[in-house]
Amino acid sequence: MQEPSINKTVFEGECKGRRVIIRKMHQFAGIPAPFLPLQDYYCGYVELLPSDYYYSHLAEAESCLSVWGGITWTPEYGKLDDLPDDCFIGFDTAHANQPPFSQQTVMDDCMELIKQIIKRNEEEN
Repeated sequence: MQEPSINKTVFEGECKGRRVIIRKMHQFAGIPAPFLPLQDYYCGYVELLPSDYYYSHLAEAESCLSVWGGITWTPEYGKLDDLPDDCFIGFDTAHANQPPFSQQTVMDDCMELIKQIIKRNEEEN
């Protein structure tokens, strides 16, 4: 039996001038797949532009931007092969006691992140 791909891009596009990438993943939790139904989860990534406040304040982005489960990815963690070389921040939906997520709810959260990024930019100007 072939193992499912754990890296599947389900959306890649642009919203308000920033690239957004949504990936659908499988959670194995170290248990062989035949003994546990796979639990799908999503990762959402939003591009930070060089003109964005958070582009040069990544630690602050992680602590100040609000999304379910918090920001769980910034370039400070290293390079993800699945992302372009530009600056992206991201989050995942693989958390205990979370509400159900769909590709659309992750897209909504990405849009909310973009709104927060733009608002912070406006506060700086």
